[in-house]
Amino acid sequence: MDAPWRARISVFVLVFFALAAGPVLAQTQVGNLYGTVVDEQAAALPGVTVTVSGIGAPQIQITNAEGQVRFLGLSPGEYVVKAQLEGFSTVDVPNVVIGLGRNTSLEIKLSAAIEETITVTSEAALVDERATTRGTSLSAASLDSVPTARDPWSLLTLAPGVQVDRINVGGNESGQQSAFLGPGSAGTENVFAVDGVVLTDMAAVGASATYFDFGAFEEVQLTVSAADVSVATAGVTVNQVTKRGTNDWRIEGRYLRTDGEFQSEPTVSNGNKIDSVEEYGANVGGPLVRDRLWIWGSYGESDINNLAPAPTGSGRLLDRTQLEDFNTKLNFQATPRTSGVLHYWTNDKLKFGRVFTFLGNPQVESTHDQTTPSDIWKVEVTQLLGSDMVVTGLYSRDDGAFTLTPKGGLDADVFTDGNNILQGSSFNFAQDAIIEQGRVDANLHAATDNSDHDLKFGIGFREQENTSGTTWPRGKNVFFLDGETALVRFNRSRQLAVKTEYDSAWVQDTISLDRWTLTAGLRYDKQSGENLASVSPANNQAQGLIPELRFPGNDAGGFEWETVVPRLSASYAIGENRETLARATFSQYAQQLSQGRISFVNPAGGYSYAYFYFTDANGNLVLDPNETDSLYFGYTSGIDPSNPSSLVSVNVNDPNLDPAITDEITLGLEHSFSGNFAMGVTATWRNTSDVIESRGLVTDASGATRPWTRADFEIKGTAGGAAGVTLPNGEVRRVPVWGLKDGIEPVFGSLVTNGDSDHEYLGVSANFTKRLNNRWSARGHFTLSDWNWNIGPDSLLHDDPTNTTGDGLSAGGDGDIYTESSNGAKSDVFVGSNWSFNLNGMYQVAPDKPWGFNVAASVTGREGYSTPPVFRQGRGSLGRVLVELSNNVDEFRHDDVILLDARIEKEFHTGDLTWLVGIDGFNLTNEDYVLQRDRRFDLGNANNIR
Repeated sequence: MDAPWRARISVFVLVFFALAAGPVLAQTQVGNLYGTVVDEQAAALPGVTVTVSGIGAPQIQITNAEGQVRFLGLSPGEYVVKAQLEGFSTVDVPNVVIGLGRNTSLEIKLSAAIEETITVTSEAALVDERATTRGTSLSAASLDSVPTARDPWSLLTLAPGVQVDRINVGGNESGQQSAFLGPGSAGTENVFAVDGVVLTDMAAVGASATYFDFGAFEEVQLTVSAADVSVATAGVTVNQVTKRGTNDWRIEGRYLRTDGEFQSEPTVSNGNKIDSVEEYGANVGGPLVRDRLWIWGSYGESDINNLAPAPTGSGRLLDRTQLEDFNTKLNFQATPRTSGVLHYWTNDKLKFGRVFTFLGNPQVESTHDQTTPSDIWKVEVTQLLGSDMVVTGLYSRDDGAFTLTPKGGLDADVFTDGNNILQGSSFNFAQDAIIEQGRVDANLHAATDNSDHDLKFGIGFREQENTSGTTWPRGKNVFFLDGETALVRFNRSRQLAVKTEYDSAWVQDTISLDRWTLTAGLRYDKQSGENLASVSPANNQAQGLIPELRFPGNDAGGFEWETVVPRLSASYAIGENRETLARATFSQYAQQLSQGRISFVNPAGGYSYAYFYFTDANGNLVLDPNETDSLYFGYTSGIDPSNPSSLVSVNVNDPNLDPAITDEITLGLEHSFSGNFAMGVTATWRNTSDVIESRGLVTDASGATRPWTRADFEIKGTAGGAAGVTLPNGEVRRVPVWGLKDGIEPVFGSLVTNGDSDHEYLGVSANFTKRLNNRWSARGHFTLSDWNWNIGPDSLLHDDPTNTTGDGLSAGGDGDIYTESSNGAKSDVFVGSNWSFNLNGMYQVAPDKPWGFNVAASVTGREGYSTPPVFRQGRGSLGRVLVELSNNVDEFRHDDVILLDARIEKEFHTGDLTWLVGIDGFNLTNEDYVLQRDRRFDLGNANNIR
């Protein structure tokens, strides 16, 4: 153990005990109950004994002089609240629901003493005056009663303003990670957490490091914005809490199946189709020692078999995914004031035939088999210190691996033909990752004469170390060009070892002043990383351009991100019963540091290539031994051809690099029309500045190496040649392609720095919630948004004037919608939409009759996906690039997508055994929506439906 690690553990332990003066608001795992006890004249009653029971050990508190009690850090679920005071009746309030991250307020009225206990029904307010986050929460009952495809990514459209890169119909996309955007936030800012453990993969920032068992969830919370300092980023936080053992033994089992025979045939002959989706699993939990020790465990397995379009345009390929997950959790109540949990879970994703399209549409031999084993454990201890004091410490470790094995093996020739079909084999990838984290949260309640203060503060650290290797069959792959000329790419065997560290601290005070609730807080983050030593072997086919590299490691340019950001919130309750709430927030968020930003300057760990042209005399797209004499150098990527042995990367991180900063203002109005129905509207403005951008490096006539400017370019031709390119609408478009002037030589590397561009978001969301009452429940949202690039003069000066894919500036055009293109098999889907909605609900038909049943439905809609056309074009010394033929991502959109899903279910009871039988139907209007098209117009399959 090195000294910095020992120091970090020591600081963590010391601060854990130092913070034992205040309680935690572990918002990622629990909710809070705020109770007020009054008499029949609505006067506060001090000294009332209030007991909360139902999950875990009963908790007891005494009301203060204002008749108030606070139960902080309750596990999500249903509780019974009992209030007792000598001289008054005892009151029981059953079915009090505690939601994830929600502050439940409850008023209990005691009357003059009578002998029996009074049981009352009291619904918690739907409008939460203390809320500092915005999004949606879904309990286990909600998850089971509404038709969903049963993975976290299929739930994202239930949150206002969230845009997803795919449509999951009946499970055809389950087991796959979707790319998604929050309202005004990049996909790289998304966060995943399970039971308080952050599982965001910083090597693929914004994605999850693991997969999940849908049947193990107690509640899922989707947060899209927050004035809460414990929420780190501007993206969507996908927060999941698993079930736990209680004082009652409970066993659950499930079996679900989707059969392809019950599915309509797509009108497109090779359209996506389910072969079968099967899920089964079980949960069991209960007390080992009542009120002291509880156990819970679960097992789940999903087998997802899809028929995906074959690259030849006819027929389908079997795409199979298996998910396996095991959870076990031990909750304990060591003393009346000390509780904790030990949690271990292990899971794996096995995928057979995974598709990556960035090299071309793959044949079977060029698809991958994937494994993603992961073992995660955590220990957490909570200490109560009086009725208003609690402290929680958490430590976790995640040991994970990730492999991609090409079906064609590593002894094959890899080539991409003229129809962009990848054949032969593909790359091999293997990764090991260790994620360790610790956190201490605390909260201290204090009352003054006219206000209440809930002070929250905490510290945390997280560290991720990844080692990975990428190798290519026979070290190369060949691309079709035209006629007898082909392009061969010699690949470096990429060997990467990188470590990133994330330290944070936060403090926040929530002040209650009669009808006002004010929140003010600060969050501190320090993010840093380093490249560790690694060795990359030589590729001797590349004529000396890919020698062996024994890389000693580096500090990635020496930058370190330290930020302090504020969070402010104010709400005011209007009306005699405080049924209307006006709310305003200001939040600032710092960008997450990706491991890719660190490995960008790792010459052994970056993706780097040497490109050569050759005469493919026999047209087989293989570099045969008798054709090697025709090789002539084209260009490189990530390699300095004048010094290929350099242990200094051709890429440069600005040592003064800062994270992008997002400023957010929200204005909202919520109204509770009754105890069971509430509506709200929220306007959100966001601006992200200091956006990080990449600037190409060149050497000019004086010998100086510097970032290029537009003055270094001249027009080299037109995409598609003099004839231009005919677009899907029949228009012939001639887009200029720029290359470097004579005397300006590319370095084949880039400088990463902060530009002066920003993107600005303005959105309005309306939402409503109808709690189950009078036999029906419903919820819904509708969002309109406008998200634009504002290109600064300095960014424009250094921008490549050719409108290339992924340049981040001109791809959307100044003033046009900002969006992102997703990765992997959905690499050509632009995620952004100007509007979206979801409406879902459930109705109980004759619940008092033996034959009664429930029906539920969900309607989801969004603007159609965009497919802006591109053309691959050469441009001299800079090689070939994909040129955007439109600078407006709205120009070529598919039809709007509106899906109707429904469910019918019936419960049967036999003693203590309950059977639930349900049937879900998806896309019941039977619409065939085009989601993707091949958008490369230099290929014969241009505009084909994918």
